[in-house]
Amino acid sequence: MESKIELKENRNGLLWPYYQGEKAWSPSSLIEILKLIEYEDKQIPEIVLQRAAKNGKLFHQIIQEFIQTGEDLAPGTEISPKIQKKLQETIYFLEKNKKLLNNHCFLGSERLHYAFYKGVLVATYIDLEFADCVVELKTNNIKMHESPLTLLSFQIQLLIQHLCTQKEVYLLWSTGNGVIFHRFQPAPSLFRILDELIDLVKKKDTYTILEKRAIVEKILIDYVPHRLIN
Repeated sequence: MESKIELKENRNGLLWPYYQGEKAWSPSSLIEILKLIEYEDKQIPEIVLQRAAKNGKLFHQIIQEFIQTGEDLAPGTEISPKIQKKLQETIYFLEKNKKLLNNHCFLGSERLHYAFYKGVLVATYIDLEFADCVVELKTNNIKMHESPLTLLSFQIQLLIQHLCTQKEVYLLWSTGNGVIFHRFQPAPSLFRILDELIDLVKKKDTYTILEKRAIVEKILIDYVPHRLIN
């Protein structure tokens, strides 16, 4: 099947895989439906989304550069105090725990991977890729640790990264109050939830908002959250 996959450039200038004219599903497209519970029908202001995206991108770029070259934040870089704090704690964590990643051969950052899962093409870009593992960078607030919805979203994203790379997956989460370095374990329950999310996204146009919310609520009821620990 892979020979029929086409790579097309998206609006951001990044390549993305398509199969039989259908765009590969990303982790964000599969967990977007979960936001029905978190945000209900509220729309987040565009300026807030843009600011968060800009800060997240800058954080990723600086950490990726640090992993590759060992160089810290360039003088004069404009950055918010919150992101500055998260950068400092992340770099300190990496310097203090060099053995965590130094034993692995670094291959690069923002590398595209894709795979078929039960006939569905899924794809993801990897923040940090090593010869035998990958690392996902997060900068969410520590309060997110108390949200089953956020934990589930994180784990579905990590599961897709595992499916696409067939490597061990680690979460490096800078919270502003310390770094969480978590080794992901693909439990059978997560595969069942992924199946439910895929089915829900496939049929999303046939459900009303209330029906979608009811399905998501059932998924969350059946989900047993495990706190992300080092």
